[in-house]
Amino acid sequence: MVRTDPKRKPAERFSILVIPRNRSNVRRCDVSRKAMVGIVSVLGVTAFLIAASVVALFSYRSAYRSTEQVRVEAAKYMRERAALLGRLAELQSQVARTQRFAAKIEATVNVDGEKGVGVGPVDEENWLPLPQQSVPSVAMLSRGEGTWTSPFSKSFTAGLNLSLEKLSQKSDRVEERIHAVFAREQDRIFFWASLPTAWPTQGWVTSEFGARRHWGGRGSRRHAGIDVAAPTGTPIMAPGDGVVTYTGYKRGYGRTAMVDHGYGLTTVYGHCSSLFVAEGQHVKRGMIIAAVGNTGRSTGPHLHYEVRMDGVPVDPRLYLAGSL
Repeated sequence: MVRTDPKRKPAERFSILVIPRNRSNVRRCDVSRKAMVGIVSVLGVTAFLIAASVVALFSYRSAYRSTEQVRVEAAKYMRERAALLGRLAELQSQVARTQRFAAKIEATVNVDGEKGVGVGPVDEENWLPLPQQSVPSVAMLSRGEGTWTSPFSKSFTAGLNLSLEKLSQKSDRVEERIHAVFAREQDRIFFWASLPTAWPTQGWVTSEFGARRHWGGRGSRRHAGIDVAAPTGTPIMAPGDGVVTYTGYKRGYGRTAMVDHGYGLTTVYGHCSSLFVAEGQHVKRGMIIAAVGNTGRSTGPHLHYEVRMDGVPVDPRLYLAGSL
């Protein structure tokens, strides 16, 4: 029976045997106790560092994914914000157009002989500002067990987009109403602007509308307009807005221009020396359209001026304002 000594000291040195696989010789390496403890400590620390690095890498990867998600949501938010600003600019443009139409109506509608103050088809509620929208703070607190919620996770512009859509539709309806009112008022403006109320040239009236003696003293004939004597080349101006319907040479009238003023009214300018407009051209009151001359059947330089209602000559003085 072998007895062991309980007070036996632990070994101070250790032997490491290296046995090659294909060789018979064995190599032996003696290592002290302290060196063995150091080697084991180094291996333990290295293993701990490797494990900590792996854990840190996974944590970093998870944090990177979360940050990337926030970046994508932030980019989406910026796109929604840019689109919203574009819609706001478009809506402001619509409101500006509507205000310009309202200003035109204010300038053209008369109330008891005075200009109106804009009371009309635009209701007050159409211009009320939008109610304030509750916008979440970017620095939102954590919810639940320390879980942070991104402020861009939900599109908080959805409600605002709906309000803008309703306001845009209302603005379109108001603009349509203003267009209709403006069209009615503009029709009246066109009527007064097209009336041939201005004298077409400067000079003196030598023959009135109506019956006058025939050439050679044999009887009388009906004069379809009035004759205004003036030096050759005196400007002839349009007495009202209209469209030139004829320019050319007519028998008896010489060089002639005709302007259609709408509402059945047409003016005729005869014996001109020059014509400065073309057929189809729009003219405004006071615009020079021809020059006084002595062409056609004429005894001297003058303008033969006619006003026709539905093709029937009428007295031009019924429309002319004032006298020469």
